[in-house]
Parts: sequence; structure tokens; C-alpha cells
Amino acid sequence: MSRDPVAPHSFERPLMPGEVRGYLMENPEFLADNSDLFAFIMPPHKQHGDKVRDFQQYMLLRLQDHYNAIKDEHEELTQLMQEHLQRQCRFNDASLALMDAESLKAMLEYVEKGLAIDLDQEAAALVMESGGLFEEGVFAGLRVAPDGFVNNWLGGCDIELAEQSEPAPDLFGEKASAVRSRALLRLDVFPGLPPGLLALGHRDPMYYSSGLATEQVEFLGAVIERCFRKWMNAA
Repeated sequence: MSRDPVAPHSFERPLMPGEVRGYLMENPEFLADNSDLFAFIMPPHKQHGDKVRDFQQYMLLRLQDHYNAIKDEHEELTQLMQEHLQRQCRFNDASLALMDAESLKAMLEYVEKGLAIDLDQEAAALVMESGGLFEEGVFAGLRVAPDGFVNNWLGGCDIELAEQSEPAPDLFGEKASAVRSRALLRLDVFPGLPPGLLALGHRDPMYYSSGLATEQVEFLGAVIERCFRKWMNAA
């Protein structure tokens, strides 16, 4: 009758200090190849008298602190870059969807129903001032507002990325209460036409407050302007 072999891991036991010491002495390059371990090593404490500081220990502790600070900064930067790439991909997809629209109506329907979803926003709005040329109201994905609407929100600026402290139903309608940060961009659709406004609202108060999405919002606005011109020229 055969016996089942005993699994190798059943013989595992904690390493003894002498074994660790012996291994490090036989493999002096180990710590050089695994420098991250220095962040967890307790430096030796030498006795030099009550009033004499152990500067070797002090310097090693400073090195550990410096290493941990660099590690935290690197992790934060990596996370920030990943978020930026994800955001860039969303803006790219939205831009392609706008350019793929087969008519002005289809483009406005995408702005109304798909733009906020593709950009992972709480709300997205496209506003044009009437300028005495258009009837005020909401038409599919386009809102026609009174003259001066754009300047009331942007003043003399062309773009604003900021935290939103109070709901703005004039921009985001019934979804205004869920918006915590916004991106507003002035649109110059066509010479002779009144200005327009692209408004994007996110639930995270810090999403636009850092200003990192400025170029992405500007590019999306440029795509919308060109799509408008294309369909107006084709009419």
C-alpha cells in the first residue's frame, strides 16, 4: 500500500535570524537589487554616550523618509496619468461620435442623449444665444437662450473650469443638483451668428477645478463648431 507524498510546503518553517544573516553575507548584492527593503529596515543603534548622537542612524532614517516620499509621489503621479488617459479616451470617443453624425439633428440628439454618458458626466448642454435670429427655447439637444447668456457666465473669458458651489439649472436643467464642478466653453459657430456655450458638469468637485482638462474641452468645442459649420454649409 503506497503512501501519499507529503507536500513540500508542509516542511516550511520561519527563517531563523542566523539563516537570514548567512544568506545576506553570501549574497551581498541582494539589498542592492531590492532597494525598496531599506524603507522597512530598522537601522542599528550605536551607543556613544548620553550626549552623542548616532548620525549614521539619523542619516539612514532621513534616507528612508526621503524614499517613502518619492514612492508616494510616484504612485500619485501614476494614478493621475491613468486618470488623464481615461479622460482623454472619453473625449476622443465623443469627438468621433460627433463627427460621425449624419445630420445636424443627429448631432444634436447625440449631445442631448449620449454626450454626457460617453464623457462620464452628470450633464452636458449646448446653448446658443438667440441674437434676434432664433426662437428661444429647447430644441432637441440645443437650447436657445436670451442675448447676453454667454457673457453672464463667462464674462470676458473663453473658457472656465471650476468647482460649482450652487446648482445652476440655467445650465444643467433638472440635473443641476448633481453637478459639483463644471467646464464652460465659448463657441463661435459661424461668422455673423451669436455666440454659443458648451457646458459640462461632473459630480466630483475636483474634476475640473485642477484645470487638467482644459485642452480636452477646447478640442471638443472645436469639433462641435466644425460640425455645426459643416451642416450649415450643406443646408
